[in-house]
Amino acid sequence: MADKSQRRWSLEVVPAHAHRVSVVRGLVEEVFVTMIPGSEIKATLGAIETIAGQGFTPVPHIAAREFRSEAELDGFFEGIRDLGIRKALLVGGGAGRLAGPFSETLEVLRSKAFERADLRVVGLAGHPEGNPEDPNSRLSLEKKLQFLHDAGLGVEIVTQWSFSPENVSDYIADLRATGVIDPVAVGVAGPASLRTLLKYAKTCGVTAAKEVLRKQGFSLGRLLMSNNPEAFVAAVQGTNRFQLYPFGGLEKCAQWLEAQKAATAGAGSA
Repeated sequence: MADKSQRRWSLEVVPAHAHRVSVVRGLVEEVFVTMIPGSEIKATLGAIETIAGQGFTPVPHIAAREFRSEAELDGFFEGIRDLGIRKALLVGGGAGRLAGPFSETLEVLRSKAFERADLRVVGLAGHPEGNPEDPNSRLSLEKKLQFLHDAGLGVEIVTQWSFSPENVSDYIADLRATGVIDPVAVGVAGPASLRTLLKYAKTCGVTAAKEVLRKQGFSLGRLLMSNNPEAFVAAVQGTNRFQLYPFGGLEKCAQWLEAQKAATAGAGSA
């Protein structure tokens, strides 16, 4: 269990919200930028530039299945390289959608475009509750880790958000037991109504939704209440890195992070 004062936070946003991330200035440094299915690459690059212009370090998602050709992938890498981006999160992308030649992250890693990407650190997705798109997600992760280690690149594992700190802690412990020492950032659902979280859980494949409903008593009134991520974060063991998913909005996330910062400062001066 990490001390509050040691926690490091990042944030994930969609490109359309790039101009609003100033509300978390001083609370996070890295802002991960999703790649929306069917979106224009130019718009994603514009969002990355907007975020950098506000003083943050953007970390773009690179969704393998979204690229229509290796030339398009090469162009995206060139675009982020020109913006000084040296870290990216590589993911497979949406299920059932294959825009071009890449069906999985490992194919991107093995491409000529990746060789020219000039990245220093690569983020990989971790799935404490499994990946419905890949029943062998742990083996897939090991292959990608091996490739990146052999290439001499830095690696960070960023997990899917979860309702279960026990599942996440067990996942991290298992990684460590098998010799994986790379940093792990745990996905955290930001303040939002339980109804909103359950909607995203269904979309994202988070499997503990029914258990959360049971604990909340299936009450509509409770479903409209906002969750407090602190209990989840405090129960996670094995890392001090967390990534916030702002399902309830950036403003709510900023207020919650401010409260965490104030609590940490108060504890330090007590």
